[in-house]
Order: sequence, then structure tokens, then C-alpha cells
Amino acid sequence: MKSTNQLSEAERVAETLGVILGAASCSEEVTEERVNSVAPKLRRLVSAAANDAADAEAADQRFSVALDAGRNAAEVGKINPDDAEAALCEMEEQLAT
Repeated sequence: MKSTNQLSEAERVAETLGVILGAASCSEEVTEERVNSVAPKLRRLVSAAANDAADAEAADQRFSVALDAGRNAAEVGKINPDDAEAALCEMEEQLAT
């Protein structure tokens, strides 16, 4: 697996957004429908940041892994799901503009 220094910009964005969405999904304020609505928008954002098709695919895979990592981090208390939900609200506002 690549170190953080070797990640492309798209992969770094994917990792950050995936962790936030995954952790936020553990909040009581976040429904599955909300996650399912936001995830494709974030994936498109990640894809737009990619340099080429291979980078886009790597970033999409990193997003999926990061979703699980975010959920796990929230479940074990490393990330506060309510803080992640607040970050998700900010992302949703940015996506709406």
C-alpha cells in the first residue's frame, strides 16, 4: 500500500472525504439515505480531481476503504460521529453551491 506521501491529490481527497462520510454514518443524525445521496457526489468530486483514469480508479478504491475506516474509527471512539456529521453538513453545503 502507498504511503501518504505517495498518494495523488485525488487519493488524498478520497481518503479524507471517505473517512468523514464513514464516521458521520455512525451518527444518529445521519440516515442511510443521506449517505447514499452524498456518496456518489463525493465520488464524482474525487474523480474530477484525478489526473487520469488509473488515478480515478485508485482514488475510488481509496474512498471505499476510507468509508470503512471512518466507520470503524467512530465505532471504537477514535472519531466523534457527531463531529463528523458537522463536517458532513459543511461538505453538503459546499456541494450545493
